[in-house]
Amino acid sequence: MDDIIFYFYSALFFFFFSFFSFFVVSKILQKKSCHPKPPAPPSLPILGHLHLLKGPLHRSLSALSRRYGPLISLRLGSRPVLVVSSPALVEECFTKNDIIFANRPRFISGKYINFNYSTLIWSSYGPHWRNLRRIAVIELLSSSRIHMLSSVRSEETRALVKELFRGSGLGKVVELKQKFSELTLNMLIRMIAGKRYYGERVVDLEEARRFREVMKELSALSYESKLLDFLPVLRWVGFKGVEKRMIGLVKKRDVLLQGLIDEHTKKKEDGFESGEMKTKTLVDVLLSLRETEPEYYTEEIIKGIITVLVGAGSGTSSMAMEWAMSLLLNNPEVTKKAKAELDLQVGKDRLLDESDFHKLPYLHCIINETLRLYPAAPLLVPHESSEECTLGGFHVPRGTMLLVNMWAVHQDPNLWPDPTSFKPERFEGVEMDKVGLNFKFLPFGYGRRSCPGMGMAMKVVGLVLGTLIQCFEWERVGEGKVDMMEGGGFIMPKAHPLEVIYRPYADMIGLLMEEEGLIFYSALIFFFSALFLIYKLLLKSKSSHPKPPSPPSIPIIGHLYLLKKPLHRSLSALSHRYGPILSLRFGFRSVLVVSSPALVEECFTKNDIVFSNRPHLLAGKYIGFNYTTLGWSSYGPHWRNLRRIAVTEILSSNRVNMLSSIRSNEIHTLVKEMFRDSNLGKVVDLHQKFSELMLNLLMRMIAGKRYCGERVVDLEEARSFMEIVQESLAVSGASNLLDYLPVLRWIGFKGVEKRMVGLVKRRDELLQGLIDEHRRKKKDNTFESGEEMKKRKTLIDVLLSLQGREPEFCTDNMIKGIIMASLGAGSEALAATMEWAMSLLLNNPEVMKKAKAELDTQVGKDRFLNESDLDELPFLQCVINETLRLYPANPLLIPHESSEDCTLGGLHLPRGTMLLVNLWAIHRDPNLWADPTSFKPERFEGVTKDNEGLNFKLLPFGYGRRSCPAMVMSMKVLGLALGTLIQSFEWERVGEEKVDMMEGGGITMPKVQPLEAMYRPYVDMVDLLSRL
Repeated sequence: MDDIIFYFYSALFFFFFSFFSFFVVSKILQKKSCHPKPPAPPSLPILGHLHLLKGPLHRSLSALSRRYGPLISLRLGSRPVLVVSSPALVEECFTKNDIIFANRPRFISGKYINFNYSTLIWSSYGPHWRNLRRIAVIELLSSSRIHMLSSVRSEETRALVKELFRGSGLGKVVELKQKFSELTLNMLIRMIAGKRYYGERVVDLEEARRFREVMKELSALSYESKLLDFLPVLRWVGFKGVEKRMIGLVKKRDVLLQGLIDEHTKKKEDGFESGEMKTKTLVDVLLSLRETEPEYYTEEIIKGIITVLVGAGSGTSSMAMEWAMSLLLNNPEVTKKAKAELDLQVGKDRLLDESDFHKLPYLHCIINETLRLYPAAPLLVPHESSEECTLGGFHVPRGTMLLVNMWAVHQDPNLWPDPTSFKPERFEGVEMDKVGLNFKFLPFGYGRRSCPGMGMAMKVVGLVLGTLIQCFEWERVGEGKVDMMEGGGFIMPKAHPLEVIYRPYADMIGLLMEEEGLIFYSALIFFFSALFLIYKLLLKSKSSHPKPPSPPSIPIIGHLYLLKKPLHRSLSALSHRYGPILSLRFGFRSVLVVSSPALVEECFTKNDIVFSNRPHLLAGKYIGFNYTTLGWSSYGPHWRNLRRIAVTEILSSNRVNMLSSIRSNEIHTLVKEMFRDSNLGKVVDLHQKFSELMLNLLMRMIAGKRYCGERVVDLEEARSFMEIVQESLAVSGASNLLDYLPVLRWIGFKGVEKRMVGLVKRRDELLQGLIDEHRRKKKDNTFESGEEMKKRKTLIDVLLSLQGREPEFCTDNMIKGIIMASLGAGSEALAATMEWAMSLLLNNPEVMKKAKAELDTQVGKDRFLNESDLDELPFLQCVINETLRLYPANPLLIPHESSEDCTLGGLHLPRGTMLLVNLWAIHRDPNLWADPTSFKPERFEGVTKDNEGLNFKLLPFGYGRRSCPAMVMSMKVLGLALGTLIQSFEWERVGEEKVDMMEGGGITMPKVQPLEAMYRPYVDMVDLLSRL
């Protein structure tokens, strides 16, 4: 059936394209005009000049302008486009031809997302648009209204600073893209509706989650729909279901917005003010206007205004802040100068306020220089001519889309000396009220359709950027400069989200503690910590046993001050100095770090039972069902029962083989999807693809469901489940400090434990729903019978059958624990390993070529790789082993804990010592591996991997009683997925530079920069791929 649909659409597509081509050629032959036309590059039938455009779009257009001049004519599919890139032409567009170019082109996003072209951004020029502009300028974004809402901006900026200050002692890397996005959305939603949708004081968590999801998906779909705007024939064949998905999302968006309006209408009727707001929210203002002009201020108009404020405001402001911080990190002397200005004009006894802005000219210069180099809308918002006109002496027909390449103007060496350098000083003493410096500098556009939110945007960016410079010292992650690669689209995001390291300035700590109210908490922590320490010292008996070496520690925090992310590298550096067995104290917890094969062997043979326990960490209590799951349970009868179920019922060779069709089907679905997109020239985010693949694969084996991509039955359930899995992993990492300094739990530090409790409730509801669904099916006898039914039995079905035999042991909670253990340990670890393997192959194309040759020889090109082929692909196995050596998914394994006193390496270890096995250090030990940091799969050729992991040199899945029971299935998944991608596609890096191999922190050692790659199908695989 899939083949018939594919060929039907192909034929339909070809027919309409042929008809369209004939129509275009006919029009060209008929129409002969004497008007001079702007220069244009050679075009292709149907596509026009689309083939010349690559991301980022503004750079492609700039390259064409350098070749053909500052005024060029293009045809993007069926749409005529004019590109201008000189101040003189920009001036002519927005003065002489301002009314003519005051229209907007009709894009699909304008139809659906912007209420049928009725919002301020997408409305055609005319009375309706003038009304909307009047509302924006006079009612919503006037100077007095912006001033009234200054307290919201100040409170949200301070909330961000408090949050950063709380986390500043953890030594962790912070992702500023996410922080800025959350900050600007909170600011806007509070000004619009008096609510917060991120962080603390979120009243309705479910509403907040849905709103964030819908707006994020609509933004992504808006970008994805651009191809349909230029090749409308794609709409007729329902290309990728974009239009259908957009309609569905818009319905969800409208329900949420209607809820906001109804809530404020009810409050108004009941005589209440707007929640926490002392001043009117923008929704309140619009509802008051509706009383005077009810026929105009419809709910559609109000919803449209909210959509524009959120969509246009949050993304552009957060992007500007991210670019500014990136530039400051790459130019620390500019940060130093800005800090000096802030110290002089504001001081260190209070935080920056908007009223200080007029005293901070250099801060303004930084923002202007950022907007010059990285304007949020590098091509402005597209305009369209409402009638024929002339521009630069050339004829422009009606209906021509105008793109103003401000990025090219801002970087023109004839207009700006040394244009690519970050030099805020170029704006010193410059009068900014001139018309865009003679149309050289227009980040917010000009004329009738310029951005009405410029005043507020400058206040937001100035306040946030200035406060962050004032409070914290910022550093880059690693020695290399921040990557300044731009993303694609009509806006200009960073290709790689900005991550940084920071610490508060010493002379700002007192003020920040006062803001946070931490002086009392600090005293409380010190008191209880000192009390506990004295207690431990008084009770501690003197021991004559020799103890492992240990670095100097600090009272209360122990050795936590020595640790930086990634943790395995910090511990490896300490082991280099103090030896392969190392005693540390993380707060009040005793920790042993081992990093030699001999010591690992002693841990997992002689002392295997002693170290079979797990430490009682907060994640185990909440995420691990009160320490009852296979991963977190203490060694004993309960754990042995769980292990028996895992090994004999769930992960036996027979069960793994029965589920092979699911693994094959999911990998083929990924390949099919990538093949469809391969002709779009897109960069693919492999981090996302692998995460979705592994989640789908595991969920189908667990519950028979897909949660990503096509054939998702319940989208809401899928979104909720994916969120819960991601949040569980994130919260597990966030709880670490509370595990080592338990006094922080008493004061509810950062609300971590409270968040865990809430998350667990949501998770249990979803998991119980899955179990009940399968129980109903079993009760209703809706399953097939016979051999086919056995093959299609999910993990939940198997466990429910077991529950029938052992109800006292196999409870619903136990089943839920097994599901979460399978997902938490499986999906992230497998996806991370796939991402590392592809990164290594992209940086070592000769290895990729060798693996491809092996696949061609052993499998051929007339069928896809299947699991039965894996034994015949020794080099592919070498690639996977070498990946696991360099980047083990659990670089420190899962922590163990000693259940009694023991000796290790001749040294005494007390009961309750947490054991960390630094596999990462062992896997890279130059005494064990030749050239250990290089990617050389050949080192495993002809090597028999015995049961002791190459004499305990290679143990990516652990060893002994607590080793990973899913090793066999993991190797099958990795082999099949990686092999199929190598077999089907030719892969390239994005750009000439090698893939960044920096490791992130966390349980599964993710890449800091998510992997993006370019690909195309092998010519001799196209026929096979087209039959999927």
